[in-house]
Amino acid sequence: MGAKAKKAVLLLVCYLLLLGGHAPARVLQAFIPADMKVGGFSGSLWQGSLHQLSWRNVMLAKVNWQFTFSSWMPALEIELRDPQGLQGAGILRGWQDLQLHEWQLSVPADVVRQQLSLPLPITAQGELRLRLQQGEFSSAGCRSLDGGVVNWQHAQLATPLGTLELANVQGQLSCDGKGALVLVLKQDSSHLSLTGRGTVGFDGRYQFNGQVRRGPVLPETMRPLINQLGRANDQGQIHWQVQGRLL
Repeated sequence: MGAKAKKAVLLLVCYLLLLGGHAPARVLQAFIPADMKVGGFSGSLWQGSLHQLSWRNVMLAKVNWQFTFSSWMPALEIELRDPQGLQGAGILRGWQDLQLHEWQLSVPADVVRQQLSLPLPITAQGELRLRLQQGEFSSAGCRSLDGGVVNWQHAQLATPLGTLELANVQGQLSCDGKGALVLVLKQDSSHLSLTGRGTVGFDGRYQFNGQVRRGPVLPETMRPLINQLGRANDQGQIHWQVQGRLL
């Protein structure tokens, strides 16, 4: 390539970058999936915001982004804001597959509970917090997760028969090799012990298999509720299985 041709290419690249720097944020409208709705845009393509983003039953009042670099790759710093729900921040990057880096999220536990089809009328209390060091997703789903931890703080389940007091519920996130997200959790309180493994597919289908055992001070009024889950074995454990699709 001659010197003049190289200068022409350089000028063209600079011109395209200049255009992109002044492009309005609403240019992204063409890339928003059909099942996502956006109330409006503000800012530019390099630093902007989405307002009133809704997907399925999840709504975010505001999503902010800023163009940056991460590990020498173009990336977006994302900030999620919703006064009544999800809050979080992290980095998105990648060429073909989507990479998540250093993410932290928090959400009221009942917002998550509302996405599940549960057989009992239950309200979840407390807050879920997620930390993820590194994750990679493709069109087929979850490919890899590193340092994925879920913490349910001040956990309680309010039922028509009373309140189940839970300890600090902890879960570990991973991928199952088939595109599904895996959550292994455990909790042991004076009311209830629970261990199990759940999966959520990219199509929204979920299932959970675990063991439930009544705690030593479970109120008598709550025992019929626990008995609905199944019959206890000789060790006092009830095998509990639930499956469905996210609403």
